Amino acid sequence: MRLAIVDDDAQQRSLLEEYVKKYFEEQGKVCDVVCFSSGVDFASDYAAPFDIILLDIDMPHMNGIEAAKKIRQVDEHAVIIFITRMAQYAIQGYEVDALDFMVKPVSYFNLSVKLARAMRKVPRRSSIAVSADGKTVFLGEEDIFYIEGHNQYVIYHTVSGNYKVHSTLKEAEKQLSAAFSRCNNSFIVNLRYLSHLENADAVVGSERLPVSRGRRKAFWEDVNRYLGGI
Repeated sequence: MRLAIVDDDAQQRSLLEEYVKKYFEEQGKVCDVVCFSSGVDFASDYAAPFDIILLDIDMPHMNGIEAAKKIRQVDEHAVIIFITRMAQYAIQGYEVDALDFMVKPVSYFNLSVKLARAMRKVPRRSSIAVSADGKTVFLGEEDIFYIEGHNQYVIYHTVSGNYKVHSTLKEAEKQLSAAFSRCNNSFIVNLRYLSHLENADAVVGSERLPVSRGRRKAFWEDVNRYLGGI
């Protein structure tokens, strides 16, 4: 489980983080909590998918509603819970399919009720098991940007870092869903993170991965099929 807290008030962020960790400890579940001090920092280069987002509405430069609209352009699954001083502002949350809202000051009881509801809405994430550095790591498909093959090794480029695995790209490909497509003999792209195609390259985040002539038609078909299925 990955949860983001976005609030420009440091004291509020700290309190929410404390509450969230307490809740998941009581539930016996593991949750990776990441805090952001502004909507701009959170939404401008949004790449890491979060299961639940606690998002303050009242922030300068980019308020929570504006940040949520940018997030929804690339992530339709994250469960958004707004936090606000004025309840009437939260009505705008329907525009971005927010689950609920909380009015400050937030109590632990109120947050725990909202989190319990949010947990029921979080979609199950597909994951694959890989052996890296002598241990088995479970990687969520949504966390993988792309996969790179080098002879007998495969490197998974993910939101939490790179994982080098003794395998082949062909073997790695067998574990993946239709959200992935091979653009050449060395790279498999997670189409969730394909921002655009430029010249003969697939642009994934800041990386440009060449689409080989031999795989161009099949790659295009995979892209169209994936987009059609969203």
